[in-house]
Amino acid sequence: MYLRIVPLVTSIALLFGCTRGGQSKPTWETAAGVDIPASVSFGWVDGITGSPNTILESRITDALRTGLTGKGYVETAASPDLLISYEIMEREVTKQGSPIRLGVGLGSYGGNVGGSVGSSVDVGGKPGTLQLNQLSIRALDPETRKEVWIGRTATFEPQPDSALVKRVVAAVLKGFPERRP
Repeated sequence: MYLRIVPLVTSIALLFGCTRGGQSKPTWETAAGVDIPASVSFGWVDGITGSPNTILESRITDALRTGLTGKGYVETAASPDLLISYEIMEREVTKQGSPIRLGVGLGSYGGNVGGSVGSSVDVGGKPGTLQLNQLSIRALDPETRKEVWIGRTATFEPQPDSALVKRVVAAVLKGFPERRP
């Protein structure tokens, strides 16, 4: 009986531990009445056009440039159809410990004598806080400076490598419309 329960409990605990990530999916929103795919070019909001201040900002700018040109838009400094900006927000996220403990026990009983030995471990780690970043990408109308599209990403660690930045930006840009030819 116990030999059948242990694999079942282990499987459930591992499944629960793997599915609780705490990261949200990217979200997007487009302003009503805006036809973004009719736009041809993009430029950068003032301040981004110069050299980025940090390595992270440089990686994000490069990934945005690659993503937008891959969707058919052309980068230009003179009269772009869309202005692109982004914001990195630091977030403190509470990491909750797992309510599941995996345990193994041995024991015997019978007659007037009984005894047991047990041990258990947390599945999923201990609670604490994590410092994470969240990326928001905005497209603005260059004449009115009003936001016409915004995409927000799931959280990611504060010092991500180039590959992670590319994945994060690509995930947000999935919601950005492809340019119509």
